[in-house]
Amino acid sequence: MELQSDTPLTLQPLPGAPPRSPPRRYPDGGGGDRISALPDDVLLQVLVRLRCARASALTSSVSRRWRGLWRHLFELSFREIALDAVNAALQQVVCPSLSRLEIEIPEEHRIMDPARVSALLHAAARLAPADLVIDVWGHCKDRDFPIEIPCFERAASIKLRVVNLYLTLPAADIEFPLLERLSVAGCRFDNMAELISRCPHLRVLEVCGCWGLDTVKIHSPSIEELVLDNNGSLSNLDIVAPVLEQFRLQATMGRDFNVLFSAPMVQSLWWWCSCEQRNVGIGETHMPVDHDLIQQIAQLPQFSVLKIYLAAYGHVFGAPVLDLLATYTGILRLKVVIRNLERTQECPPYCLCDASRPYWRSQSIPLLFLEEIEIDGFEGTSHEVDFLKLLFRCATLMKRMTVRLSRKVFPSDGGYEEMRKIFEAYASVECFVYGSSGRVVDI
Repeated sequence: MELQSDTPLTLQPLPGAPPRSPPRRYPDGGGGDRISALPDDVLLQVLVRLRCARASALTSSVSRRWRGLWRHLFELSFREIALDAVNAALQQVVCPSLSRLEIEIPEEHRIMDPARVSALLHAAARLAPADLVIDVWGHCKDRDFPIEIPCFERAASIKLRVVNLYLTLPAADIEFPLLERLSVAGCRFDNMAELISRCPHLRVLEVCGCWGLDTVKIHSPSIEELVLDNNGSLSNLDIVAPVLEQFRLQATMGRDFNVLFSAPMVQSLWWWCSCEQRNVGIGETHMPVDHDLIQQIAQLPQFSVLKIYLAAYGHVFGAPVLDLLATYTGILRLKVVIRNLERTQECPPYCLCDASRPYWRSQSIPLLFLEEIEIDGFEGTSHEVDFLKLLFRCATLMKRMTVRLSRKVFPSDGGYEEMRKIFEAYASVECFVYGSSGRVVDI
């Protein structure tokens, strides 16, 4: 590509920029401040690349020519600055519509009055940013004091981390017409369903470290990516999202946990749920497991890779894991991580150990698509050996088995010898054993 020698190269003025000043002339060709002699719109291009409003303002010490130019920037970032200084700076901003506004007030400048956080949000709304990031700390005494989110009509992306505070939605007739990405963290936020109804173009939603979400209801025709990390107890999960592709959930389940999940396009699914009495998740599984919960999990779509993390505490896990595998017989890869922590008490009455279901050892389910299995933390106990036999028996087309040994296992142990015999019986399967140090062990 050639640029003709007589083709003029011009820079377009930036939105909100002050009137262009004529460049200074230096007839002698040297000794002058040639950078300050550039037009204002070019100087603004230089300042915006500093990515810091404070650094941009400090350029006035270089030359009076730079003084006040930062007020015309269309991208402003205030980091590690106290609230009073931020408020004073926002009042001086001239550009009526920012492309990006970032405000980060560190924990040491914790805001003790929630009304001041509300004022900060409204000051940000006045500047109509297309991309908004606000990170502030409130006091835990204000966790139940409602702070209304103002309307951000131009915002396509909003990220709010308002620790220890309570965010509520504005008046019922106010929408966020252009919002595509929303991230809320560290606060109480309990109007999920209403929020979704006000964001007709929302594609990405992240709610992390929040509380007050006893019920999560998301019915959206536009959401493609969803992340929920709930600090409180979750009793009802209701998701209907026809174009959802990625879903990540981490939550503590209420005793009467219910799930309705409809997302036919989902490709990536990660679910981690915990509870004092029962603890199951697609992603991590702790013992003991509730049968009703497995039936609720069965409502989720099928997937190809399943990872199960077992904090067994001495429990026999074969029966509940078999139930879970029976729910997802179409998986291609399976990883089971065993962390057999020290047992502190006897099995409770509702436990699903051998006492209630000893016959799992002789059962079989068709895992016709399962090709690769990895077991991490194998100790060689009798029920782990039986579980290994079960996997070989069910996965008739298995191609590869990898076992990573616990530090408690030695080649002279009976469980190790049993494992070696199983591998010999299924010679068509590639079998690999690694010691706790990560080195390959000959079998």
